[in-house]
Amino acid sequence: MATEEIVGWLNVVDDDLKQVVNNLHGPMPSLSGAAYHCQQAAEKLVKAILVKASIAFPKTHDIAALVGLLPDGHRLKKALRGLEKLTPYGVAYRYPAEDEWEVPTAAAIEGWKAEIETIRSTL
Repeated sequence: MATEEIVGWLNVVDDDLKQVVNNLHGPMPSLSGAAYHCQQAAEKLVKAILVKASIAFPKTHDIAALVGLLPDGHRLKKALRGLEKLTPYGVAYRYPAEDEWEVPTAAAIEGWKAEIETIRSTL
């Protein structure tokens, strides 16, 4: 049933948001970990919205590609576009790479978390 699937995706969103808090304010903070979990929460949030809209999606971490599947008139599409900036954090810091990623500030991550929570609260 779609409702159960949506709830499942939203449970993962909520867990990732907890991980953001833990990575920002826990006993062993990690800004890179917080950025990663923001990306994960945003990605799963878009996937929950796609399920709710009965739109199939591929396995991808690309938030822009996922948001692009929503029809232009979808009420959350513009807000979700604001989360596209998080896509690189799905792999940044997770693998050794030649590219150096700048670690975002705690304030930036708190702002991303607030964006995600605002959209999450509309579901």
